[in-house]
Parts: sequence; structure tokens; C-alpha cells
Amino acid sequence: MDNLFEKRAREFKALFGVETPVMNAPMAGVTTPQMAAAVAGAGGLGVLAGDLLSPEKLQEEIRAFRALSDAPFAVNLRVPPKNPSEAGARELHDALTPLMEQMGLPTEYKPAALPDFEAQIEVLLAEEVPVVCTSFGGLREVYAEKFEARGVTMMGAATCLKEAKVLRSAGCQAIIVQGAEAGGPRLNFEVTDEQSLIGLSSLIGPAARASKRLVIASGGIATGAQMAASLVAGACGCMVGTLLLRTPESAAHPMHKDILQYMSDSSLELTRTFSGRLTRVVPNGLVEALNQAGVKPAQYPAHLQVLLPILRAAVLQDRDDLIEMSAGQSACYAPFGSTQAIIEKLAGECR
Repeated sequence: MDNLFEKRAREFKALFGVETPVMNAPMAGVTTPQMAAAVAGAGGLGVLAGDLLSPEKLQEEIRAFRALSDAPFAVNLRVPPKNPSEAGARELHDALTPLMEQMGLPTEYKPAALPDFEAQIEVLLAEEVPVVCTSFGGLREVYAEKFEARGVTMMGAATCLKEAKVLRSAGCQAIIVQGAEAGGPRLNFEVTDEQSLIGLSSLIGPAARASKRLVIASGGIATGAQMAASLVAGACGCMVGTLLLRTPESAAHPMHKDILQYMSDSSLELTRTFSGRLTRVVPNGLVEALNQAGVKPAQYPAHLQVLLPILRAAVLQDRDDLIEMSAGQSACYAPFGSTQAIIEKLAGECR
């Protein structure tokens, strides 16, 4: 008789065409084609983070993955908000102007440009990407129909039951459920940040039953036991991010990789400092300074557009007091080691 892992693996394979029911999180600025290819090498589904990439860079990363692996893979995109607002962005910029001067950055108010979403979509269609994943909502019908016509598998991320139902209506065949334990930004799009903080174990079963879709568990998964618990709860696979941050295939800053070993579940902080969206991070000087100054966050993505030049320069200047260091609640479990070995170990423990 098949065990639960084998049953879930068959469901996962039927949809994605891979043997191991694990995928990597698309971590902007951290996930690389090498990481995604290593996940594929372990039998899982490699996911590229197209989120903040220009169409040209996105095409480059897709082709880099294909040069390393002929396995199925996914690309994640961020769905832009319907009614973006710049409210508060100018005030945020003005508060950060002294820091920009200190870092040698231009100080005029000129928010960083974000990628053209429609152009990103066209790249995925032209490159015949087999699986498309979205954050911050599902695809509009005009886009979803194009992917459906080409037989592309679609999935999206939800933080609550309401969002899972919306993604089902948007044509998603699989739904990533993001528990409150997750690192990085909250992926909510139908509920408030506070309402989105639902624990993974309370989210998996209801989302699977209500959506009638395959559910991928995400948030704080770092051991075979944690993965097994998510499968028992009703998930058909899991997504891991923080677990892979310290690998050679990760593009995380060395300071980010090093500090994770010292983190406990209570060492991390939820903040809107880096993008305007609630984000679980290792707290640093920038978080503390903006909190103490009482600077109110602007709305996403305007907030992110103000911060991007600082965040990019912080990496180049090795400013650990400014670098965004996202991490989930199981951060201390993240090992040094290759991505492929970590995925193989995780799946082996779960079996």
C-alpha cells in the first residue's frame, strides 16, 4: 500500500510533471536559475522569481535555467494592484533623503521603475514557460485565457480561504497557501495584513476542501516532520524558501546567510519598512530608525519604488544595517549545503 508521501507525489507529478512534491520559493533577489535547476535536479519543481526582473532579464533567467536543466519549471510574477496610490511616498522619500546623501545616491524624488507586467507576460508566452505562478492575486481573464490556450499550468498564492476561492475562479489549478510563519512579504490581496496572519496548519485543510484544487504548503517548513504534517493536513506538496537561503545557489548577501543561524522564532519582526507590505525579516538599523522616527509607510508598490535604490545600494556597499533580510520562523534550521542535497534530505525525511 502506498504511503501518504507517495500518494501526494503522484498528485503533484500529474500536474507538474516532476517526481518530488517540493518547490522552492521565488525569492526576489535571492532565487537564481542555479537554485531552481538544483531543485529540479532533486526531482522537485524549480521556480524562478520573475517578480522585479525586466522583461529582458526575465528572458535571460529562463534561458539560463534551460541551459542547466530540461525539467519542467515555473516562473513567478507579481500581479500589480488595480488602483495603485502614491500617498505617503513623497513623505517617505523626504525622510530618507539624508540617508540617500550618505550613500551617494541621487536625492531627487524619482521613484524606481517597476517592470512592465504585460511585457513580462509576453516573455512567458514567447518562451513557452510550462508553469506560471502569481503573487498578490490571480491573473486577469485576458491573461489567463492566453495561458490556458497554450496548456500552461497556473497557480497562485493565498493567505486565507477567501483568497483561495478567488484563485480558483481565476483559473488556478494549484494554490500555494502561505502560513503566518513565512518569511518575506505577506501575499494577501483580498484581506488586511492582520487578517492574513493565519497559521499554516489552520489554512491547508479548509483551503483544499473549499477550492477543490491541489494545495502547496508554504511557511516555516524546514524539516521532514513539518512537511509530513502539511501532507497529513491535506497539502499535496510544499514550498521552501528560508531553508535554501544559505546555499551556494542562493544570491542572498553573505551577511544574510550568516545571521540566520542565530535566529530564533522570536528574533524576527513583521514590518512594512522595506516595501510597504507586511514582511517578516531579521530586524536591523533601518527598521529601527524608521520606527523611532514615526515614518508612516506608503502603499505598495510606491513604498518599494522609493526604497529600491537604497536596498540595491545597501547590498553593493555591504550595509547590513540596511539590507532586507527576510526569513521565516524556522530560520535557524537553514543549513549550509547544496540546494539539491537539502531538497533530497527534506523529501527523504518526509517519506
